[in-house]
Amino acid sequence: MISLQGSPTAPSPSQLTDGASYIEYWAEDAEEQSRYLSGWDQRYEQLSPGPFRGHTSEVQFSSLQVFRERSNCSLQETCTVRRDAFVIGVPVALEGAGWCNGWALDGDTLLLHRPGDEVLLRTPASLDLIAVSLPWSDLVRHARAVNGDELPPAISRTGQALHSPALAREIRGFLLSVLDSISASPAILNYTAVREGLKEGVLNTVVSVIGNAPPQNAAPRTSKGRQALILRAIDYMRSRIGEPIPITDLCSALCVSQRTLQYCFEEVLQTNPVAYLKALRLNGVRTELRRGSPSDTTVQDIAARWGFWHLSRFAQEYRQMFGELPSDTLRSARHLTGGSAALVMPATDLPH
Repeated sequence: MISLQGSPTAPSPSQLTDGASYIEYWAEDAEEQSRYLSGWDQRYEQLSPGPFRGHTSEVQFSSLQVFRERSNCSLQETCTVRRDAFVIGVPVALEGAGWCNGWALDGDTLLLHRPGDEVLLRTPASLDLIAVSLPWSDLVRHARAVNGDELPPAISRTGQALHSPALAREIRGFLLSVLDSISASPAILNYTAVREGLKEGVLNTVVSVIGNAPPQNAAPRTSKGRQALILRAIDYMRSRIGEPIPITDLCSALCVSQRTLQYCFEEVLQTNPVAYLKALRLNGVRTELRRGSPSDTTVQDIAARWGFWHLSRFAQEYRQMFGELPSDTLRSARHLTGGSAALVMPATDLPH
């Protein structure tokens, strides 16, 4: 199990000059963790049972973002990559199987996402992942300066994954060294030479390591048809999240057999359609409870809005998933807002 220690409620921020920053967050809820990464519109839902613990550390400078996310439960993460960003992610540690847009995820997998890519990540039972988001225009300019006018295939293709112990080890080691150095002394980012040197190092590493990766390094993946079917099923479930959805109705809407739907869910998300829908609803209830107030709402009202009518059975399922009763969640509600607050320390007074 990936060890996560620290306060689940207190961010550790450091604001520097010229927009550079280093921030750490501890989270006790998947939805809470999804809001901490700066500039990302994400949705996290917990799929495996147990109290959630997560940690996010992030550094930003010169339009680059290096971040590390750790979680101790299986999650479904959905997001869209920014229109101006190219993203590379690689696991530091993980337990169990994971999938990203149908690509198998293990410790030797590099996930690559171009600007505007839709990302569907089903994380393993626990995951520690480090990634870099860099400006697409800077990457293209640098790659063409090194390789000529034609972009390397690994950079030019829409969302994909490479499977290579050597490539994963090099990118992982480099990004960890960047993040570890800055976390030990965030004030070094006040020096222009450090910021520009790090940016040049990131671009050089990405282009040299990934730019010439051969096609045979592609990771295993599920068929595009199964991946597309899962996305259609998820859209259908979300559009009717508070209604009873018989599997027969879902299969009819998707024009597939129950066996096909079951197989696709088990392969791509490591669960079945019924359990997945229940997980979606339980996560929805938890989000409302954490934003509610015991004085003006009840567990029964919120549960009913999400389609749970048997209160005692719902309470048992909720406790099994999140490690506490829904009434405990409501009592400890902290009136969370739709995004992490920008809590920063004063800029340090160092020369540039």
